[in-house]
Amino acid sequence: MASFSSDVLRNFARFIAQLFKSSLRRTCYTLQIFYALLHRLGSMRVHFGRDTYSARALQEELRPAICASSLPAIHIPPIDVNQLGDRPRHTLAVPVYIASPQDPLYFTPPSHLGSRDNFSTGTVEDVRVLNADVDSGQPRVSLEMNTLTSEPQFIFSGHAADSAPPDCIPLVSIIPTDVKRYDRKIKMKWVEPNRIVITPKDSKYVEYVHIHQEFLYPIIFIIHAFRKVQCGWHDFVHPEGPRVYYHHETRVFTDADMRPGKVDSEKLLAMAKALNAYAKSQPDVQARIGDETELVLELGIEKGNPNIIKSCGYYFVNHVERVIFWAHPYICEPGGEILFNVMAARKYSHIKYSLESQYWYHCELFPHNRYLPRQIFEELREIIIHANAETITSDTSLAPFDGNELAKMLDLMDRVEGSIDKMHAHSIFVVARFMRLFTKVKYTNFCGQPSVRVDADRSIYYKEGHERETLIFRFSNLMLWNGPRKHFKRIQRVWVDETINAPRWKDFITQLGTEWTGFTLYSTVMLAVDVSFLAVPGIINPYSSSQTPSNIAVYMSALCSVGSLVAAVLLVDHSQDYQTAEGGALYMSLMTNAISGIENLALTHSLPFALLVWAMVFFGLALSFLIFDTSDVVTLATMVPGWTIVVILTLWPMMNTPVRWLLNFAKSLPYQPKHVVRYLRDSRHSEWDRTSDRVV
Repeated sequence: MASFSSDVLRNFARFIAQLFKSSLRRTCYTLQIFYALLHRLGSMRVHFGRDTYSARALQEELRPAICASSLPAIHIPPIDVNQLGDRPRHTLAVPVYIASPQDPLYFTPPSHLGSRDNFSTGTVEDVRVLNADVDSGQPRVSLEMNTLTSEPQFIFSGHAADSAPPDCIPLVSIIPTDVKRYDRKIKMKWVEPNRIVITPKDSKYVEYVHIHQEFLYPIIFIIHAFRKVQCGWHDFVHPEGPRVYYHHETRVFTDADMRPGKVDSEKLLAMAKALNAYAKSQPDVQARIGDETELVLELGIEKGNPNIIKSCGYYFVNHVERVIFWAHPYICEPGGEILFNVMAARKYSHIKYSLESQYWYHCELFPHNRYLPRQIFEELREIIIHANAETITSDTSLAPFDGNELAKMLDLMDRVEGSIDKMHAHSIFVVARFMRLFTKVKYTNFCGQPSVRVDADRSIYYKEGHERETLIFRFSNLMLWNGPRKHFKRIQRVWVDETINAPRWKDFITQLGTEWTGFTLYSTVMLAVDVSFLAVPGIINPYSSSQTPSNIAVYMSALCSVGSLVAAVLLVDHSQDYQTAEGGALYMSLMTNAISGIENLALTHSLPFALLVWAMVFFGLALSFLIFDTSDVVTLATMVPGWTIVVILTLWPMMNTPVRWLLNFAKSLPYQPKHVVRYLRDSRHSEWDRTSDRVV
């Protein structure tokens, strides 16, 4: 390990600067070489006297001297982007000094080398934008309010001699979910692949061309030139495949195509600078803008002409508070991605969780150039551990994943732990997605609010007026053997406050599918029994046009069996389209917004069971007609007691449902007027309903 002296290195830098004072170009190159070599030593520990310092600290000491020499700014990242810096990181913000993780020695040479080298120079304030003076030959950009729509817009105007009308681009405040990355539908022509021969000298598939240049000293310096993006921009391939672009000087992310000949980079950077200037002019917004603030621009490009920008959407990112913000008012629609149709969402302390979920979605969209802080990793791991424990110990867990999924996530976190304090885009993407899902659950359950939901099957709202079962539903429940009320309660436990908990919905739809599939088997068996009964000789008299009561009952039993079979098959097939929570929410919204709401859905779900029970009842009735159609005293004396006992034992399991309700109703007939008045005055449920709720 080499050992240097602090004073020697400083004197060496001053000597080099004085030696080539007459040649600004050579001085710039030499200092850039020396500056880059310090980065090479950034991973080493250099001894200065009795203390030990980092070479990066020495580099920071030399930065003011270089800037004071009127030389162009040098943008050089550390050699190893996955090496922890001098201070631990607590946010996912892109480091200010990062240029590109693919370019460990990337720098910007002086501007007098000419534009043909495709280099950019200077700091953020030195970026060439379109709001220059009129005499500079460049058009100007301003951010103004539209007098007709009162909406902000960029106005590009030419110089004084240009009489062309100004170009207006509307500016819209958006959120990360408004980025149309997955809805662009860019397609290619379907053509057969041609034969391609790759020669040893062919390197067109390499993104960068490496040029070795020798300077005055025997030092070989590598310049990454001839990039396939416009100057100042860096492109990255998202873990899911799309290509995104980042401008490190202005900290702008975009999905717009920044390759040469596509979207005008100068125009986009001019809009970014005008927007930043406007934001900093607002006192409330200026306090939230810092060195780590990022800006995302979503351009509306005219199809077939990338140079024509029809609109520009934007949002700022605050990594310290984990929120997105804007320089203009943003309207949160009730059905939008912020409010998310959550009733009674009014407090900013509650809506903050929805904004945080949008922040994590931003990190999903642009995961590159970010270190994974240990603090965020440990926070996510604690959330998963708690959700896993709650799923194991409680049947009403609010976790958006079931036990098996949470166990897999914990196992995945053990793998991600190796990416802490490193620039691993895939790990950042995984952590951001998990955090977004858990944060969204906090928003829908009113986390931190007085009316927070603590159980998945508990409503946190009260509604004005009566919540009573309709008369049609009560009558149908009696005719369908209490099946509708049973399904009504099950639907209420899974469709709580018009929201769906994903694990509970999966269990609900799986249980329904298993139940309906079992009914198809029972209905098939019952139908075979009915047909076999009719095939018994003597049951059907071919010489008589009239049918016996037993035959009519068997016919009804067969019809009910067919109805139960068909209803079960249709419901099973229909449920296959709503296995996911998103599909279930859509299905429940469509069904419960009908005239009868949940009652209609409960009646539909109970049809296979009710028709199957009626098929059995009619078959038992046909068998009874056949048994008692005799005058034999011995037969009657034997079968009547047996028939009575079987009927009582068969109805015994139903004594707590319709049969008991009928018995209680018959006993309470003299007191019905008082019960009706009490029922109408009750603001919530009837006495029977409240008793059922307490049992549930």
